[in-house]
Amino acid sequence: MAPQTEEGNTDTNVIAPSDAPKRSPWKAWMYLWEWYPSYYSKEERQLLRKMDACLLTFFFLKWLDSSNINNAYVSGMKEELELNGNQYSLFGTFYNLGYLVFQIPSLLILSRPQLAKYYLPTMEVLWSVVTFCQSQMRNERDIYGTRFILGLLETPVASGTTYVLGSWYRPEEVFKRTGVWFVSNNIAVMFGGYLQAAAYKNLNGVHGMAGWRWLFIIDGIISLPIAFVGYLIFPGLPSSKKPWWLSQAQHDLARKRVADVGIEPAKKLDWSVIKRTLRRWEFYVGVIAYTFFLSSSYPHGQMALWLKDQASKFGTYSVPQINTIPTGAQGVSVIAALLATSLCMIYPLWSIFSIVQIIYMFANICLLVWVIPKGLHFACYYLLGVSAAITPILMPFINMAMRDDAEARAVTVGAMLTAGWAVFSFYPIVVFPVIEAPRWTKGYSVNIAFVFFCWLFFMVGQYLYRKDEKKKAQAAVQLNVLLEKV
Repeated sequence: MAPQTEEGNTDTNVIAPSDAPKRSPWKAWMYLWEWYPSYYSKEERQLLRKMDACLLTFFFLKWLDSSNINNAYVSGMKEELELNGNQYSLFGTFYNLGYLVFQIPSLLILSRPQLAKYYLPTMEVLWSVVTFCQSQMRNERDIYGTRFILGLLETPVASGTTYVLGSWYRPEEVFKRTGVWFVSNNIAVMFGGYLQAAAYKNLNGVHGMAGWRWLFIIDGIISLPIAFVGYLIFPGLPSSKKPWWLSQAQHDLARKRVADVGIEPAKKLDWSVIKRTLRRWEFYVGVIAYTFFLSSSYPHGQMALWLKDQASKFGTYSVPQINTIPTGAQGVSVIAALLATSLCMIYPLWSIFSIVQIIYMFANICLLVWVIPKGLHFACYYLLGVSAAITPILMPFINMAMRDDAEARAVTVGAMLTAGWAVFSFYPIVVFPVIEAPRWTKGYSVNIAFVFFCWLFFMVGQYLYRKDEKKKAQAAVQLNVLLEKV
């Protein structure tokens, strides 16, 4: 539910509720620390702590493996498996195809209260098992096959995270938590870079296996126990059976909190959901904006290819450095996602989104120019990390706008990922072919256009959302007037 102004009109510009403490724009960053507001009841604060401990802990491991294929490639896998041409780009293509074929069905399964609690942990267990299998890859065909399966198995976490968080938390709470979830992804990427450097240094050749193979074994050892823990701590949806770690009173409170802000529980699933979804502007704005964003985010994470090129030409960087230096971009991502989602509590979403896109546009323009000082080159690759703030603003915004229809929300979020990954599946090959690395003149030119169109459609969504919320507020006032007369 949108916050209320003192006059009672709906304020659709900011997310913070009317009873939140009023802070000046210069102190908006303080929302970073306000996880359990003092104006909440003691029972609400206890409930939120339990929800955070279980939900956010379980969602941590998403990107640990999906990023380490990049680390493995620059740490000996390319040479050992004799990979040439565009195989590197195809790793992502097959991974994305897994998303493409199963994203919407997966999210619809997750939207079923009786299945959600067990479906996601089961997919994570299988995902961890396949991670182990990657240590035995023999050629590019093995890589393509395992990447496709991993993409398929990751579908309930990729889009399911924002759907589940949007089902348990109020709008002003879900932005911050989505930001933290996205931050955990980037921390996992950073951790993967350091882990690969350590595996290369300490395990390379142990038991006859290269260091890059050991990385996947270590990943599996870390992720499999966490996946099994999911059976104990993942609660499914508020309308699912009560999790053991919530009392009945707390479960009832959790359901009431989201109902009070208009978040509808799951209903019977039938074909009418397609018609309902296609009639909503959120579907088109969300799908188009996210598709432009996902493809434009490709350069984020490709710094290692530039460092590897520098090393081959000038011998300036070692393999461990190639794995660890790019983690600075993930550090920027952590700061950007946390700060942006906190600033959304006091500044209009459109303003924060625009600032992020301006910074991202600047980095892409500099990399298009290419002939720039080396320090600026490093800075631009790190600044690409600000793109991490886009998803934790865009996804919660669409979830918030569609809070009145759980099934349409599930289809829309699934369609956003499906369309995004469909384009992203061939985008790197066509626009950023690895044989042109690290200077992608065509790639950065297209990327600049995609960044602009992502921003444009988000702005359209902001306008339509404010228009809808004002209509709802006026309808509520008219209804109250009628009730008073009765």
